[in-house]
Amino acid sequence: MTKWHSAYIRNAYRELKRGTTRQRLDVLNINATGKKVLDVGCGPGNLLVALAADVPELLIGVDIDEVFLVSGRSEIENLIEQPPVTPTLLRASLPTLPFADETFDLVTCFLVMPHVPDDKVALTELARVLKPSGTLAISGHGFGFPLRYLKRFRLKPLQMYPASLIYKCTGKKWIRNTLQRDKKICAILKSIGVVPEVQHYNQKVLGCISTYWIKATKSEMSPKAIQ
Repeated sequence: MTKWHSAYIRNAYRELKRGTTRQRLDVLNINATGKKVLDVGCGPGNLLVALAADVPELLIGVDIDEVFLVSGRSEIENLIEQPPVTPTLLRASLPTLPFADETFDLVTCFLVMPHVPDDKVALTELARVLKPSGTLAISGHGFGFPLRYLKRFRLKPLQMYPASLIYKCTGKKWIRNTLQRDKKICAILKSIGVVPEVQHYNQKVLGCISTYWIKATKSEMSPKAIQ
């Protein structure tokens, strides 16, 4: 485990204890009660703990990083009091999820979009495993996000700007950790038959959105039918 992993895990559980993790669900009016739920990019599982409080029928988290999964498996059961459902953690990542079409009622994918190889491919895969009328909740970093770090004299986040420009020009994420315009993400969602319903923004820096949060519902009609 690296120092970065340790810091990330501590911060995730700190946010859980403070109620910040639950607030991210509440601001989008997300309720997992009785639902089959998938959290993509679950990290050490802090969101899974918050979702477990709703008593879902099924709760699965996937992440590419085995360090997070090991930590989550060892900590989650201690964090959930008398768990009605024990979350299952699996190693997987976008753009290929190991689940059948239309498996889940609710799919959450927070702060993963900056790292996926292709925005549309990733969103299409999330929609694939979601049932018609199911809910997709996603978030990502807007163009104001790196500016938050300038007052701390941290320049590394600024590389997200050239990374985003390269992706826009070439269609490939040669440098991961890109920024997205929420309007563009909503346009992609609509094109694949997932209709945005709720949008929330953390804060703006110099008029630019720092982090966006979107709740959307998968249409029962085909994407072509709703365009």
